[in-house]
Amino acid sequence: MTASDSSARVIGAMFAGAGVTHFARPDFFEAIVPRWFPNAKFANQASGAAEIVCGLGMFPRRTRRAAAFGLLGILVGVFPANLDMYVNDIDMVPGDDGKMERVEGAENVRTRNLIRLPFQFVFAALVWRHTRRSAAEGTS
Repeated sequence: MTASDSSARVIGAMFAGAGVTHFARPDFFEAIVPRWFPNAKFANQASGAAEIVCGLGMFPRRTRRAAAFGLLGILVGVFPANLDMYVNDIDMVPGDDGKMERVEGAENVRTRNLIRLPFQFVFAALVWRHTRRSAAEGTS
């Protein structure tokens, strides 16, 4: 197994695991969806399913390149939610029923939400490496 294979598998496992979490804890992810999006449940389920499919697609070399492009699309697609969190000072807190709820205008979250933004670009750079044919095929 090459370093590219190892990297692809770690990335794939991270995204697939995050995708599963969309279904295990939908309240958290639905609370992140910006208010302007018409259907938070759909956004959560669609992005979670896409993360699982594309994450698992990073394991076989024959599907890796397409899966990497899919993951890049997901990262672009969810970036507005990260911007929304920063611009609107969004925090998630447990409600009385224990489910996560969206709080807009929260205090002391701006720096944390700002720090989240560049991590999307770091993830995109790690995934981007696997869009090249040589990386997707597991060669140097």
